[in-house]
Amino acid sequence: MTSLPSFATRDSRATDSVNMALAAGAIVGTWFWDVQADQLTVDEALARAFGLDPAMAQRKLHLQDVLGAVHPDDLPALSAAIEQTVQTGGRFAHQYRARATDGSYHWLESIGRVDLDAQGRALGFPGVLIDIDERLRVEAERDQAQALLRSFVEAAPGVMYAKDRQGRLLIGNHGTTELIGLPPGEYIGRTDAELLGDPAQAASVMATDERIMSSGNSEQLEEEVSFPDGRRAWWLSTKSPLRDADGAVIGLVGTSLDITDRKAAEAERRDIEERYRLAAQATNDAIWDWRIADGQVIWNEALASLFGHTEKNTTAQWWLQHIHPDDRARIDHGIHAVIEGNGSGWTDEYRFQRADGSYASVLDRGTVLRDADGTPLRMIGAMLDLSGRKAAEAALADSEERLRLATEAGEQGFWDVDMVQDVLIWPARTKAMFGISAGAPVTMDDFRAGLHPDDRAATLAAFAAACDPEQRKTYDVEYRTVGKEDGIVRWVAAKGRGIFEFGRCVRVLGVAIDITARKAADARLQELNGQLEARVRAEVAERLRVEEALRQSRKMEAVGQLTGGIAHDFNNMLATVIGPLDLLALRLGDSDARASRYIEMALDGAQRAAQLTQRLLAFSRQQPLQPVAMDANRLVAGMTDLLVHSLGSSIILETALGAGLWWTHADANQLENVVLNLAVNARDAMPSGGRLKIETRNQRVDLDTASAHAGVPAGDYVVIAVTDDGNGMTPEVMARAFDPFFTTKQVGQGTGLGLSQVYGFVQQSAGHVKLDSAPGKGTRVQVYLPRLLADVDMPAAASDDDAPALHGGREHILVVDDDAAVRAFSVDALTELGYRVLAADGAASALALLQAHPEVALLFTDVVMPEVNGRQLAEQARARHPQLKVLFATGNSRNALVDNNVLDAQVHLIGKPFTIGELASRVRIALAGDG
Repeated sequence: MTSLPSFATRDSRATDSVNMALAAGAIVGTWFWDVQADQLTVDEALARAFGLDPAMAQRKLHLQDVLGAVHPDDLPALSAAIEQTVQTGGRFAHQYRARATDGSYHWLESIGRVDLDAQGRALGFPGVLIDIDERLRVEAERDQAQALLRSFVEAAPGVMYAKDRQGRLLIGNHGTTELIGLPPGEYIGRTDAELLGDPAQAASVMATDERIMSSGNSEQLEEEVSFPDGRRAWWLSTKSPLRDADGAVIGLVGTSLDITDRKAAEAERRDIEERYRLAAQATNDAIWDWRIADGQVIWNEALASLFGHTEKNTTAQWWLQHIHPDDRARIDHGIHAVIEGNGSGWTDEYRFQRADGSYASVLDRGTVLRDADGTPLRMIGAMLDLSGRKAAEAALADSEERLRLATEAGEQGFWDVDMVQDVLIWPARTKAMFGISAGAPVTMDDFRAGLHPDDRAATLAAFAAACDPEQRKTYDVEYRTVGKEDGIVRWVAAKGRGIFEFGRCVRVLGVAIDITARKAADARLQELNGQLEARVRAEVAERLRVEEALRQSRKMEAVGQLTGGIAHDFNNMLATVIGPLDLLALRLGDSDARASRYIEMALDGAQRAAQLTQRLLAFSRQQPLQPVAMDANRLVAGMTDLLVHSLGSSIILETALGAGLWWTHADANQLENVVLNLAVNARDAMPSGGRLKIETRNQRVDLDTASAHAGVPAGDYVVIAVTDDGNGMTPEVMARAFDPFFTTKQVGQGTGLGLSQVYGFVQQSAGHVKLDSAPGKGTRVQVYLPRLLADVDMPAAASDDDAPALHGGREHILVVDDDAAVRAFSVDALTELGYRVLAADGAASALALLQAHPEVALLFTDVVMPEVNGRQLAEQARARHPQLKVLFATGNSRNALVDNNVLDAQVHLIGKPFTIGELASRVRIALAGDG
């Protein structure tokens, strides 16, 4: 108990204060108010109770100094009570709230007494201050319990009863009656042992009751009880001692509520939480739980195992900041549209940043949990890492494209049957064998229905044997099909195998070949065998035709070999034709018009022969390339006049040059030939005129765009696309479009080398070609060239002053060539150009002449020579004469001058055959260069 203040004396006032403090209990302060002088004296405890400085207890205060801490809502009533007691005197008691030191309000009760003098004036007002916060709380709980008890008694929501000290029931409600199964008249005055059918249960209940009555303490416990009808339930029981007026325990009162459903719900909740915990641990997904009110997000362990983030708790903003900048706004808008639009489910794909800074492609989905009013409370979801699947899909697409190209190259069609899902996969070539359009969907019913009736049973039996886990036979059959759409009968040879898992067939796949032509040939052969004498001439004719086809095939093979082994000799021969003709034309001038015309015709034929050789070299990727950093936009723009002239007036040319086009690294001359070849092919596909569009663009191929650029590896490319609205191609023509000498044009209208040259050059330049066409819908050819990543300075436009002079000076040139005719022409041409020329037929004589004539400025040598080739000769010569310039001549690229078919940047080369103008230009460039 708080001590009385120092001003207290042994008079009646002190005695009264002490008595009141003892009576009230929980004293937190005392006061004495001299009413006449309005001098208030308080102790430190009272000062603290009113949130005042304890030092104020050392001096006299006014009443208003203390009343300022009273709650504004309670101050009027308190002031009125004080005023009433001062006027009437006697005992004072009032409850109110006062502000404590921490600023909070607590309930206090002031108890005091006012002494009056003989005239009825107030003299002194002593009193004590009691903290009644706890008492009011207890009283409120008591009142609430009493009200609740009354409600329970009135509504009888469970078991309510009272027992005497021996455990005999004194009273029971409806719930008690239901539990015991007897009317009150039969159970009042009897114990649980006499009433309950389960002795163990009765003994447990009575033991609990005795413990509570003996201890005098209330208890709350859960009890399992049995009803007379066999039902079992859980009860939440509250039991308390029943006391008499003197406080002695005379019995027990209790209430019980049926909590069976709650126990079941709790068990179900624990089971759900355990399943959720186990599922979150077992799944490979990153599980997240977003509390929308404060933005807190809880993650499972997969966030670390999948993406390297060790955080368990983050904010929604952290998650948003780890989304790729290009995806962030879309995801933010999408997920909030679901939350704010009363949606329940959200799903999207985006790129999520790993801990190492890289990005993973993910599939994220979540469900919104709302309250009864529809307010979003939480969102729970799972993030699936798609990176592996995306890479697998790209690899699968690439693999499927390779398979497609391989099967098309072999004129085969593959097939794949999913036995589990009953799905049939046929490409266009296989569908064509059953007379079905390329875009039409197919099922196994189409396969069965498309079999010729005479072959159906045997074919299906062979397929069943391939699917049988016991037999697992190879599916190897030949059968006829009846076209679903065209009714044509075709012969097909199919071969395949089943794939088995856990003792059952899950897939059957294989290839099919259209052998109609072979079967027809076999039939013709059988017919010839049966009627040999009558068909001998036809057979001989057919044999001659086959032999002619064989000779043509061998001729084609020889042409392929020509591009490597014989190109040198062929070009040497052309050099001795084109060069002398060019020299002859130069000598004749305009003196003989007819001779000039003949020379021009001969030159034209020889040039076309040389162009044919170059196209063969291009297809076989044996041509030497001189790639440079180049701007494709500038190249296309510079070709406009040439293209317009080549296309004619019936073709409308349109160019769409991409802005900010990347640079590429390619041979500019060969790339011009590619564009020109594609444009001319497009022109021929539009005999009645049309529109030709040439466009350029930047193209980045990655995991997200790989499906749109099948067969093109990931990387950055400069794309040149040539599109026409001409006749288009059938799938069969498209499959052979790049084959050499394959053409759909009439005899004499094309060699079939145009697209094969395009294909060879692009492949040689580390690029790719993509062809899209359909009959009647035109053709689109896209050339993908790798982006040049090095920094490139824009080259200055060439001026006329930059062009090399066609006539030389008086420099000395040594010509070395083992072919006498080519050597003679080279000497004559260089002499005609004004140079002083020496000649040698090999390396030995050339080195001797260089030793004897140190004034030689340029070594003009063939590359392919016996014993010592041109490059070896140049190395030996420059070792002795470092300032010597070198110009190589060759008719074949497979020589020591190229590395992966690309010329060294410092090598000067002229290809055979060449004209005098070309020779003059290359010589001047070689003499002016670094060599």
